[in-house]
Amino acid sequence: MTFPFLLRAQIILMIFLFVTLKGYVFAEKGESLYLSHCASCHGQNGEGLGSNPPLKNSSWVRGDPQKLIQIVLNGYAGRMIVNNEEYRGRMPAWRTELNDSQIASVLTYLRSLSGAEPISPSQVSLVREKSKNKPIAGGGMGGMGCGGGHMGHGHRHGHSMGMGMGCGGCGH
Repeated sequence: MTFPFLLRAQIILMIFLFVTLKGYVFAEKGESLYLSHCASCHGQNGEGLGSNPPLKNSSWVRGDPQKLIQIVLNGYAGRMIVNNEEYRGRMPAWRTELNDSQIASVLTYLRSLSGAEPISPSQVSLVREKSKNKPIAGGGMGGMGCGGGHMGHGHRHGHSMGMGMGCGGCGH
């Protein structure tokens, strides 16, 4: 009688470890992608820079995964309240620059900073298909506005910020 119980316990433990380690590996890859794609606007540790909000301990990051995925895929422009502070920066759309696995890795890393559940590539894929060309607010991105957060990080107003994004000339 104890053998089937022990076998079930071992299987459950193996599944738990697999899911946990997979989330850890995803978060590790996500940190590298975050540093190369996001840190110049949101800070090395997700603390936010200028008019770009903090991501660490943000209810936007901890909250609805679909909304977060849609922001990364399609961009965001407009007013945003994060940790009781107002921000009006612009988030570029990463739909064409990052694949589902890369976006899931970055978001899993960010959510791990706040103790939130990981995001899978299949979740990103679903939102990608449902939300084609639908910015979450503000009616479209056009050129990526700088939000003032990239100054001091090797970018100049009116010049390319890499990844196909140019400064939107926001006046910061």
